[in-house]
Amino acid sequence: MSKSKIWIMAVLTVIVIGAVGWIAYQATAKKSALNHSYAFAYKTKDRVNWFKVTERKGKVTGHLNETILEENPEMHYDPNLFKNKYQLTGKVIENGYEFQVKQGKDTAIYEVHIAGKDLSVKKQGENKSTTYKAVDQKKLKAYQKVIQDRYDELIDDSENRFYDYLRDYIKKVTGAYGYLYTAEDDSYQLFLQVKHMHIETEWSGSFLMRTVPGDGSEPYKETKHKASGVSDGIMFDISTYPQIEEHKTGIIVGSTNRGAKSIKLPLKIAGGTVEFKPVTKQEYQKQSEAFKKQAEEKKK
Repeated sequence: MSKSKIWIMAVLTVIVIGAVGWIAYQATAKKSALNHSYAFAYKTKDRVNWFKVTERKGKVTGHLNETILEENPEMHYDPNLFKNKYQLTGKVIENGYEFQVKQGKDTAIYEVHIAGKDLSVKKQGENKSTTYKAVDQKKLKAYQKVIQDRYDELIDDSENRFYDYLRDYIKKVTGAYGYLYTAEDDSYQLFLQVKHMHIETEWSGSFLMRTVPGDGSEPYKETKHKASGVSDGIMFDISTYPQIEEHKTGIIVGSTNRGAKSIKLPLKIAGGTVEFKPVTKQEYQKQSEAFKKQAEEKKK
């Protein structure tokens, strides 16, 4: 064989070997796409989730991690920061992977597909997929730092936000003429009036009870009590003088909501919890007159 033919054969051999190697590399790269990134992360304003996984021979191992900032709207001022790490196993399926994440007694299933350098992730039971971006260690730490910095900022400002909230809450409670409840059978009507409330969450006012006894006696009775208590926008406690009901502490422990849209008190007269609704002076007068009128009609 001539030298030129030998040279040509050598070149062809190199090309064939290179092509086979490249195809094998591409196949391995596609199969091991999970190994190409430090992690795959999804972030929002108040959370970051990331998969830290490794694939070997079609099996996947690793963890699902999450850092979650909860601004705690019920407490209004004190945030929470949760950091969770869940064990993950998985396997290769058609066109992707299946991840199984152990979360306490439950196991969450995720269907995962390669989307360029990223992952398209769909949790079992959900309709939409979420893109988890391929990130290096530096980028992932930057994501976590944003959440941590926001948490630190909220903690530092928690006292100011708490008092801002209290001032707004006090304005709403005292801004209402009062809080009224009328029994469904019109046998009694209750009216709570908060006249003063302090930033230390103490309040004072009055509690009015109107009743229509059903035993044939005087059909209308009205008693007014001095009332006071404590409320922070979540709890609402009340004590009256004289007491409207017998309690060991003399205090009825109730609740309210952040917008002061109602006040709930457990009362024996109602056999359960009564929800008082805010009323204007005009609304109060209209409803109280209607109750009195109905009581007079029962008397007849």
